[in-house]
Amino acid sequence: VVKVEEITPGRSMAKLTVASGDVYHLDSLHQVDLITSLAENNGKEVVFIDRQLEEGASEIKYNKVEIPRGGEYQIVLGDGTRVYLNAQTELRFPESFANSEQRLVYLSGEAYFEVTKDEARRFNVQMEEATIEVTGTSFNASCYPEDRWCDAVLESGKINLRTGYGITPVEVGECVSYDIVSGKVRVEKVDLKYFTAWRYGTFYFYNTPLSDIVRKLGRWYDVDFKFADESLRDVCFSGAALRSKPIDFMLELLASTQSLKFDIQSDGTIVIYKK
Repeated sequence: VVKVEEITPGRSMAKLTVASGDVYHLDSLHQVDLITSLAENNGKEVVFIDRQLEEGASEIKYNKVEIPRGGEYQIVLGDGTRVYLNAQTELRFPESFANSEQRLVYLSGEAYFEVTKDEARRFNVQMEEATIEVTGTSFNASCYPEDRWCDAVLESGKINLRTGYGITPVEVGECVSYDIVSGKVRVEKVDLKYFTAWRYGTFYFYNTPLSDIVRKLGRWYDVDFKFADESLRDVCFSGAALRSKPIDFMLELLASTQSLKFDIQSDGTIVIYKK
């Protein structure tokens, strides 16, 4: 039987593949030094240095940062934009913005952006078939394919969401969502902390279905959940907890407020039962 102590909270770790093809494994336990002309790394954050490309270079080459399940990392792009990357996330971005007329990055997963303002060059985040258009602002973006929806929640400034169906403006305190399957877009007022608290080290849930909660826990603790009773997927839960807490604390918290029982199997899968 797998011991609960073996299922640990996530930590700072990432895989960086630079445009040249070189690969670096970054993490808080084994800091990896990067070439100073490329980037600086301290085990929790990697800072990229924007440099002028060779004259005549027209092809845009991309770096890629991948965050595994059970991981998180921070990066600072060459234009000064800071990005907080959540578990099971991939971000692709140009090796240099210096010669570019726009700043375009590609996101799969979840990230919080603090964009450096540049009126001349809009900052765009591509998520599936939707694009977040920014000048300088702070927002959370989430686009996990298994969640079906791509979301953007605005904390400061202003953004637009551009899809094949048009442009949707988003105000502070609003969440814009894009349905990956149908292309439908919706905008609603939200409580920001339920979308942005993860980057401050906290889980916040409000009337959230258990199926959504265990997906988030699975990414953070790198563990799989299975429902013994499918009706439990729709059981809703409200509460908050630090992401640094061990998995048994989270399971006890859920079990104490609902009629649930969690069993950890020999392969590490956590099965959810009715009491």
